[in-house]
Amino acid sequence: MVGIFYKIYQFLYISSLKITRGSSFIFNGKISSSGFFKIEIAKNAKLTISGNITLKSGTIIGVRKNARLTIDDGCFFNRNCSIICREEITIGKNCLFGESVKIYDNDHKLFAGKIYKDEYITSSIVIEDECWIANDVNILKGSYIPKNTVIGAMSLVNKRLEQSGIYAGIPVIFKRAI
Repeated sequence: MVGIFYKIYQFLYISSLKITRGSSFIFNGKISSSGFFKIEIAKNAKLTISGNITLKSGTIIGVRKNARLTIDDGCFFNRNCSIICREEITIGKNCLFGESVKIYDNDHKLFAGKIYKDEYITSSIVIEDECWIANDVNILKGSYIPKNTVIGAMSLVNKRLEQSGIYAGIPVIFKRAI
């Protein structure tokens, strides 16, 4: 019995989990961690974690109002990764994310020269199974990364990638097949 309470204490000590009333957190597995991470789930939002994942220190996951985030089994998020979901993000099985990867399915609304702080333009993101996203990559709204794809360090993904392979650059371009 003491072991269960210790595991709960240890989880709460190294992490922050904020679930707003009316949100949904479906968790079928285990979160392994080596440091502080933060998960926020807003009203009417849904976070589904199917299987075991690893979150290294500094990882932030934010699922905003009415959004849906799905993370499948075997995913590894290295230090200082950020996922901010305002519409829908789907991450497949066994994906590896290097340090400081940023995934945002939204941009601030810009209209007639004015940037709106609390209004967004959103478009879903899909990252299929077995992808390796190297350090400092930004994945923006509307992106689609096919199964078995590698994204090189410090790249920008802002579109649908049509085939598996190795991509790099700002924005990414296809380099070669794997």
